[in-house]
Amino acid sequence: MTPPSPRPPRPGRRWTMAAALAVALTATVAACSSADTPSSGTPGTSGTEAAKGPVTLQVWTWNLKGNDPRAKAIIDKYHQENPNVTIKLSEVGGTADTASKLLAADQAGDTPDVAQVEYRGLPALVVAGVVKDITADVAALKSGIEPNIWALTTFNNQVYGVPQDIGPMMFTYRKDLFDKYGAKVPTTWAEYAKAAEQIHKKDPEAYIASFSAAQLEFFAAQAAQAGAQWWSNDGKAWKVGIDSEPSLKTADFWEDLVKRDLVKVEPLLTPEWNAQVNDGKLLSWAAAAWAPNVIHSVAPDTAGKWESAPLPQWTAGDPAVPFLGGSAFLVPAKSKHAKEAAAFAAWLGASDEGSKLQLSLDIYPGGNAGRQATLSHEPPKLMPQQKDFYQVADQVIKNTTIPVTWGPNVNVSQTAFGDALNKAALNKTSFREVYKATQQAVVADLQKSGYTVTK
Repeated sequence: MTPPSPRPPRPGRRWTMAAALAVALTATVAACSSADTPSSGTPGTSGTEAAKGPVTLQVWTWNLKGNDPRAKAIIDKYHQENPNVTIKLSEVGGTADTASKLLAADQAGDTPDVAQVEYRGLPALVVAGVVKDITADVAALKSGIEPNIWALTTFNNQVYGVPQDIGPMMFTYRKDLFDKYGAKVPTTWAEYAKAAEQIHKKDPEAYIASFSAAQLEFFAAQAAQAGAQWWSNDGKAWKVGIDSEPSLKTADFWEDLVKRDLVKVEPLLTPEWNAQVNDGKLLSWAAAAWAPNVIHSVAPDTAGKWESAPLPQWTAGDPAVPFLGGSAFLVPAKSKHAKEAAAFAAWLGASDEGSKLQLSLDIYPGGNAGRQATLSHEPPKLMPQQKDFYQVADQVIKNTTIPVTWGPNVNVSQTAFGDALNKAALNKTSFREVYKATQQAVVADLQKSGYTVTK
C-alpha cells in the first residue's frame, strides 16, 4: 500500500491558531473582552476584582480525583501557599460530557470556576462565549510553557485556557513479540503495513493493532501528519479538508489493512480488546505518550514486555507530528471567582512547582518544568526497562510542529464519522465514501450555523 504523498512545506511552521478562529471568534471576543475582562494589561492581573476574604473554587476535572492521595497532595500544597483559597474538586468525564454540562451550566448561570476540557473541545466553547479570555491573568507565567503547547489554547492571540497535559504521539509495542516474529519496529507507515503482514502470517490470531473507528482525533492527526487539515480558516471563511486528497489517502491506507485482515476491527478498551492485549494478540497501539499508562491499567501482567518509539512517518525522514489528546484548565465566563480561578489554573499548568507536581498523576505535563522533570523520572510502569522513554518522548515534542485546528462543530464530525467508518470496516466497504460524507455533513452544519465556507 502506497502511503500518502509528502505534504507541502509549511513556511516557518508558525505556531498560531489565530487565523483559524478569527472569523468565528470576532463576536465572541468582543463580548468576552469587555471592560471587566481585558485582553492585555499588567502581567498576572485582571480587571476582575479579587474577592475580599476566603474563596472556594469549584473545579471540574478528571485528572485530579478527590480520593487520590496524589491529587490531595497537590491541592494541599496550593492551600498552604494560598490559605484564602479552597479548592473543591468534582470529577467529570471527557470532552463530550464536560462540554455539554458546561454549556448547560452557563445557560443556568451556575458554572464552576475552573473546568478541565480536552483541546479539541475548547474552540466550540470559545465560540459559544462560555470561556473567559485569561491572557492577562497568565502573562506572568507565559514563559513556563513552550509556544507550540500554548498554541493549543490560544486563538486570535488570546489565551482561553492553561495547558495541563499533552499527548506526544508515539508507537507503543510488544517488543518481545515483535522480536519473536522478526518484525521490524516501523519508522514509516509503509513499514507498519509490512510488519502487520509479517505478524499475522506468523500467528493468524495475532494482529499488529486494533482498528477503532471511533477514534476521530487519531484519524484527524493522521490526516494532518500526511498534509491535510480537516478545519482551517483564512481569516474570512472556513475551509473543510476531510475529503482532501492527502486525507483520503490515509483512509485508503487503513481500508487496505482492514480488507486484508491485517488489523483487528475492535473498539479500544472493550473487554475483548483488553483480553487480546493481555493474551499477546494485539501487539501495538499508535497513540501518544499516555498510552503506556492506559495499557498498564488493563494488562499489568505484561509490564516489562513493551517499549515505545516515535510514530511512523508518512514520508521517510520527516518526523513532524501533531499532538494527540491532552487537556487544558479553562475559566468559564460566568465564574464567580475568575481571577483566583485563572491563578490556580496557571499555577498548576505553567509554574515550575505545579508542573512538576502533575508528573505524579501519571500524565505528561505541558509545563516546561514538568517536562524537564520527566527526563530524570522513572519510565512508565508498563516498560520499566526502557530507561530512555522520556528522552524519546521529549524529542517527539520537539518534532511536534504540525498544528491541528479544531472547528466549532467537532461534535458533528464525530457523529457522522465514527459509526459510518465502523460499518465500512465491518462490511469492507469504501472508507473514502465515509470521509466524503463526513465532509458534506460538516460543511452543511457550518453553513446552517451561519459561517462562510469556501472550497
